[in-house]
Amino acid sequence: MHKTFALLFILSGFMFACNNSAKDNNADEILNDTTETIESLTVKIRKNPENAQLFVQRAHLQVENENIVEAINDFEIALRVDSLIPDVYNELCDLYLLKGESGKAKDALVKCLGLFPMNAEARLKLAQIYFYVEMYQEAMHEIVNLETNKLQSSESYFVKGLILNETQAYDEAIKALRKSIEYNTENWQAYNLLGMIYYRKDDPLGIEYFVTAVRLFPNNLEIRFNAGLVFQHFKMFDKAIDEYDYVISADSSYYQAYFNKGYVYINGIGNYESAVENFTAAIKIDSNATKAWYNRGVAYEMMGKLKLAELDYRKALEILPNYELAVNALNDVIAKQR
Repeated sequence: MHKTFALLFILSGFMFACNNSAKDNNADEILNDTTETIESLTVKIRKNPENAQLFVQRAHLQVENENIVEAINDFEIALRVDSLIPDVYNELCDLYLLKGESGKAKDALVKCLGLFPMNAEARLKLAQIYFYVEMYQEAMHEIVNLETNKLQSSESYFVKGLILNETQAYDEAIKALRKSIEYNTENWQAYNLLGMIYYRKDDPLGIEYFVTAVRLFPNNLEIRFNAGLVFQHFKMFDKAIDEYDYVISADSSYYQAYFNKGYVYINGIGNYESAVENFTAAIKIDSNATKAWYNRGVAYEMMGKLKLAELDYRKALEILPNYELAVNALNDVIAKQR
């Protein structure tokens, strides 16, 4: 999950970057003309093929039209015409990542940093790519470089927290994530990861972070689901149910929220009918959810509905034949019916 954060960070600023690309001294008035089309720019490019910014602007329009291959081609031509446009390297990185070409994305950043070693955006993106491919030492090297040159940001501290979390240096990860929040109190990912680290450490501070995160980001489903998970862990069952209910109200296809609700009803509250209801909803979303079939069987068994429990255990084993919990439960429920 956390590696996905790094990739999302790389891509999140792409459209903003497209609208803020560096302009060379020869760029003409068309750069501020929002009425340009791909066709009109193509005509201008034929007349002035040495104007790199014409290719940059056409690339941006290609992105808007989801013509990613054409956009990459235009950015590459722009750099052949003028290699000193750092934003284009960063935008190329984003497009390569959209195509799943992390090697080319990395090469674009390395070229950018060779020309512009103090380009914080490129260095941060490179750290994120290294993190994503589990090259943690290299990723940390880029983050340290940013800090040494006083180019740190909320995002760089967040990536540092990600790296330290993955390498199980949890105390240092907490420090980095707190710094991330100091730089940007709207960094919900930092709140989220901080709360989850405390959760894994079995530290009630995780509750405080998620209470704050829910207040700050009330519509964020990841925050709300993880808040439910932490409340569940610390046996605050009613609060956990409230969070899962919110998630389900916003996204009725959220399988894990139904499953967790069912689990709380079995193991926390002891309301087996409600457990059955939620596991049934989870099964409707994913009919191959072995654990949902098994746990619904447990709920049925606790209600004394042994035949229904047996059917659910058998279904779980049909999906996963060696599921030990279901094997044992099935043998027990068959014995009870003799």
